[in-house]
Amino acid sequence: MKLSEFIKKFKDLKSKGFIPSTRKGPTGVGYTLETYLEIDENNISLPDLNKIELKAHRTKSQSMITLFTFNNKVWKIPPLEAINN
Repeated sequence: MKLSEFIKKFKDLKSKGFIPSTRKGPTGVGYTLETYLEIDENNISLPDLNKIELKAHRTKSQSMITLFTFNNKVWKIPPLEAINN
């Protein structure tokens, strides 16, 4: 999916307001987001949208979000360089 297509789908989804999770448990929010954006669910460390990894998080959740993977096979540039950029 191209970034422009993702942005349009995301804005359309956002305009709907609250959407109940379609799956219970800790993976429900991400699964629901991927479902509504028509992205195939995957549990691999490669990005969801070309170079972009999609992340979802419940508003009042205390759990941490992993923004960077430690899988060296995924990185195209050194992690610190990506953070600085």
